[in-house]
Amino acid sequence: MTGGEGRPAWWTPRAGEREMLVALSGTPGLMPAVVATRLAEGRDPASLLRAHSPEPSAVTARLDELGLRLLVRGDNGWPLDATPPDPPCAWLFVAGPAPPGAAASVAVVGGRRASPLRRAAARSIGAGLARAGWCVVSGGAVGVDAAAHAGALDAGGRTVVVLGCGLDVPYPRANTGLFARVRAAGGTLVSEHPPATQPRAAHFLPRNRLIAALATAVVVVEAAEDSGSLSTARAAGSRGAGHVLVLPGAPWDPGAAGCNHLIRDGATLVRTLTDILEEVATTTGSFPEAGAISPSAEAWAGLGPSARAVLTALIDGQILTPGRLAAATDLPPGALDTALLDLELAGLVRRTAAGVQAVNLPQAHGPTGRPRPLPGPRGPPQADPLAEVLEHGGSGGDDDRDD
Repeated sequence: MTGGEGRPAWWTPRAGEREMLVALSGTPGLMPAVVATRLAEGRDPASLLRAHSPEPSAVTARLDELGLRLLVRGDNGWPLDATPPDPPCAWLFVAGPAPPGAAASVAVVGGRRASPLRRAAARSIGAGLARAGWCVVSGGAVGVDAAAHAGALDAGGRTVVVLGCGLDVPYPRANTGLFARVRAAGGTLVSEHPPATQPRAAHFLPRNRLIAALATAVVVVEAAEDSGSLSTARAAGSRGAGHVLVLPGAPWDPGAAGCNHLIRDGATLVRTLTDILEEVATTTGSFPEAGAISPSAEAWAGLGPSARAVLTALIDGQILTPGRLAAATDLPPGALDTALLDLELAGLVRRTAAGVQAVNLPQAHGPTGRPRPLPGPRGPPQADPLAEVLEHGGSGGDDDRDD
């Protein structure tokens, strides 16, 4: 039996608007962005209910059981009043504290199959933003997203994960440990989709608009020509006030084609973390004095000339055969082998049957010769390993769409 006009049996005209939204949020099969658009057009929430829409109390009880809660517009902690997305958003399922909103957050996005160096750059950016007091927002995918979240956590900062499935669904499975770490550190997981919703291709472009709406700027670390990261950048740019910042890549690198197109179309080119923090108007702290040796310069100075030549040749993340590497560096076989061994022992490159690939960025070394973390200033960073990647051109991976 239904309550009339296809409404569920529990519905009565006395039901409040929030109750209707709770029921709609838990109704299987509804696309949240479509419902939000209809509500924004003035539709009565009750008119959107279906015969199988669950009773609001049942939805709330299930959320309590899972340790989740539902935020709707008007609730304390609703993060989208100042930066409403397009299409609109009517509710958010939340695990952890409410997201801080765009004024306190920067998004970092990129591909699932980005190169090790692009992932290292994302981790460096996430850590630098967190040290400067920004919350790092991303989509929880493997690759760049996961690296940015991990970087923020490494620095003791806060991060928000925006998912395209139910918050109780372990997806991507490889990141379940990361999500547990986010929760343990006081971070937040959010989704428009009710518990048990499986990840589907149709969910991820709408997810990307939420990433953009929850941040004052979007930093694109890697994007192929048809990458989902481009939709996040477009969503930020369409707000007018949203900043789009992009790491460039080599012209021949397909994983950076989207990045280079964004820069051509007017996005801000990122050379260092300072570029990002300047763009989002962070003014605390101090900039380096003229002539000061940056942590990045110190790190590279710790490598011998041959090792620097090898790492420079590999800095775009491509795999080079020993022959191509010898031609690129102009090093004799003995010097090349020694440099590769030094870099392997330092954890900066790896050798496989396919060739040699850089997998990490050099760290500064202390007086003992052991690696030490690069300093984390409270304000705009003085310099960072990212600058060295970009000076020589970086590479990306593949499409970051989760479909």
